[in-house]
Amino acid sequence: MIKINVILGTSRPAARGRNLFNYFRLQQEQFEQQFKVNLNLIELSELHLPFFYEDEPPLGNQNRTLPPNEAQWVNQMAAADGYLILTPEYNHSFPAVLKNALDFLGEEPRGKATKVITYADNARGGQWAFNALLPVLTRMNFFVLPHLTSIAKVATHWQPDGKWQPDDPKQAVFEHRISTAVQEAAFYTKLLADHPFSSN
Repeated sequence: MIKINVILGTSRPAARGRNLFNYFRLQQEQFEQQFKVNLNLIELSELHLPFFYEDEPPLGNQNRTLPPNEAQWVNQMAAADGYLILTPEYNHSFPAVLKNALDFLGEEPRGKATKVITYADNARGGQWAFNALLPVLTRMNFFVLPHLTSIAKVATHWQPDGKWQPDDPKQAVFEHRISTAVQEAAFYTKLLADHPFSSN
């Protein structure tokens, strides 16, 4: 069964994205059964990654020896078949903690399907974050799915524990939007895992 890492791309304890991330926790079993995937939920804040410091870039360093927390992140990204990244928008870009985590990677994401979900407290839903993140992911050979899923006014839909806000009139809309995003990630992850590109 394919494995998809669901990554919360912020480290702020009070991040609104934790509401959405905790919704994934609550729905994890249902999503896994419905779409025949394993979801591995990753909070970057729990990894305590330092600022990237290695003398050589990961792509040019085949004999890396990493501390346990750094190795955990790199190994988790290597073991996954695809990714689903949740990112907020910070000043029309994406968080530094996410960029720093990506800097630890080399070949691990090459050719793997990657779905991005942006979120914000405003009506734009963090779309500028996707515009900034896209060239970074493509340069690193993530296979980024072109259709962005954005969540506007995220805290009006989910409580901090991931449960729906009482009487949210948009609940059905966002249930469908998130479910479709997971379905899309699962479909293309399996497709690319079963048919990897080879230039030989």
